[in-house]
Amino acid sequence: MTYLQPVIPLLIVLLVLGLSRRSSRTRSQRNALIVFVASVLFLWSWPPVVRLTSATLEWPYPASDLPSGDAEAIVVLTGGIDEPFPTQPEVRAEESTYRRAIYAAWLYTHWKPLPVLASGGPMGRKGYLAAEVAGRLLAGHGVPESMIWTERRSRSTAENARFCAEALRARGVSRIVLVTDGFHMLRAERCFRKQGLAVTPAPCYMRRARPLSRWTDFVPKAEAILDNEAVLHEWLGLAWYWVRGEI
Repeated sequence: MTYLQPVIPLLIVLLVLGLSRRSSRTRSQRNALIVFVASVLFLWSWPPVVRLTSATLEWPYPASDLPSGDAEAIVVLTGGIDEPFPTQPEVRAEESTYRRAIYAAWLYTHWKPLPVLASGGPMGRKGYLAAEVAGRLLAGHGVPESMIWTERRSRSTAENARFCAEALRARGVSRIVLVTDGFHMLRAERCFRKQGLAVTPAPCYMRRARPLSRWTDFVPKAEAILDNEAVLHEWLGLAWYWVRGEI
């Protein structure tokens, strides 16, 4: 994610400023500040809150394995990649790219054998192509190479939509099934519809659908912080795209 997660640094700065010796706050004010920061940190890292915040973005979409509409192609949006380093000699898909590509391949084998367009351009210091990384995953999970298309220029959701629309129209495709994470689907779907495509959403990793069945699901986790930061990022992205006329 090319986005600085701001909440934890903001809480730390707020706490340091409030408790510094130069602060004019009274002891009761400092105690109230500590309680406030601790409360926000607890809620921001608590898995049940992730379900609530994610639902603000995921509510338009049913938590279903199969899409409800028809299409001429499957479009899967890549997330991040993990660049090579010593002991990992090859570029790999980060979790978001992996789960989206695997779900698109699952749709190909369990729903309809449609062409799959993987969208994602240069990433990292050496410009590794995210679409190629996703394409290898698709091929490894049952999608024939002849049915894998790639869009290799995009660096944002808006560019995903713009460049995919160009590639699809060149092939006579106007109706797609769109695969991305549930919390990202609202912005992605609106971008693709803005390009004149008929979109059937097929969200994967719907956070609000994840069961909270173990006692450890109610313990604060670092993963929950990242999930909530992603939700914040999406809402900021929606606002920014609306201002720019991308959606």
